[in-house]
Amino acid sequence: MVNKKGKFRLLSYFIDTNLIYYKTINKEKKILAFAFFELSGYFPIEKILQNFLKRGLVLFYSVEININKPDAIIYILCIEHINKSEIFKNFNLISYKLNQVDQSIHFLKDEDLEKEFLKILSLDIKKKSLISNAIGSIRVKHDSTLKSLDFYLINYDRFPNGDDILYQLINYLGNLKRFGYLILNFQLINNVISAEIYYIDFIEDINPQISNLEIIVNEFFGNELIHKIKLELKKIYCPLWRYRLTNNQYSFEKISILHNFEHYYNHKNLLNFNHEFKELLEVNELEFHQLNQNLFFIEQSTLVIIIANMQFRLLLNLIKKFRSKYFLLIIVLNDKGYTDLMKMEKINSITNLKIINYEEFCRFDLKSIKKF
Repeated sequence: MVNKKGKFRLLSYFIDTNLIYYKTINKEKKILAFAFFELSGYFPIEKILQNFLKRGLVLFYSVEININKPDAIIYILCIEHINKSEIFKNFNLISYKLNQVDQSIHFLKDEDLEKEFLKILSLDIKKKSLISNAIGSIRVKHDSTLKSLDFYLINYDRFPNGDDILYQLINYLGNLKRFGYLILNFQLINNVISAEIYYIDFIEDINPQISNLEIIVNEFFGNELIHKIKLELKKIYCPLWRYRLTNNQYSFEKISILHNFEHYYNHKNLLNFNHEFKELLEVNELEFHQLNQNLFFIEQSTLVIIIANMQFRLLLNLIKKFRSKYFLLIIVLNDKGYTDLMKMEKINSITNLKIINYEEFCRFDLKSIKKF
């Protein structure tokens, strides 16, 4: 559909309130329209979006996650038709159905929509940008600013719990101080919903260089979690549209990161605990630095690891990496996770390590960290 060269021009779009339109430049005369929305509350909209796919109301939908602000989730809908009025009618039906189930849903429009649309390639609506290839990456330059964009396919099917591994990846990339976006694309292929997930990594660097992110991440997770893709310049519209980068097909059933209430609850639980924890650290006059939502470095001696849902591989990697350097305090917010962790052989025999659950944390003297 969109892989034929010359069918669309990258920036030949026009905006009409809530929709970004592309018209084909060949004889097919098809129109693609993109709508972006966000929701401030929570509602499991997975089945509704799947239904849009199966009914043909949308060609595909995608989810965009800023790894530095994983709560700021953007949904993208692509509607295809030869008639603009039919696209507008379908969009009105879609927005009506979504707002019926969750009134917090907000569709972006006009300049806000355009800014959100272009940011995925680091494009600026007020500046002329130059896009080029460089050492397997895409480079974007406007004025004196130069950015390299690397694209990585996420092989979540290599892990038994794909939703867990994505949370771990987001946390780990944040810990590495990376900046970028995770894109989850869903499409109906041969009457089966297929998913592809990829990560776009931004590097601000005047001197182009080959990134070693693939090696670092895969060594940490002990498997080929990410795989770098050398995106051809003629396919640059794929990430711009939040479309899939390859023809690979992955089962939708294996990925539920955004629609699984348990994971959503655990994530929110972690954010709430972090707020409480930081207040207690300040009250107890403890020097600290929050590395990410799971890690706190306290008094230059103690690494606090906060676990909302059990991520054994991530936890064991952190223990292995830091136990010889710092005292490790592990706080497990999930009761079952705490019980399962304590059953692990020899876990309590590790030196410089203390594991507590939330109930024990409530009785824990934070000032004792100064003695570790």
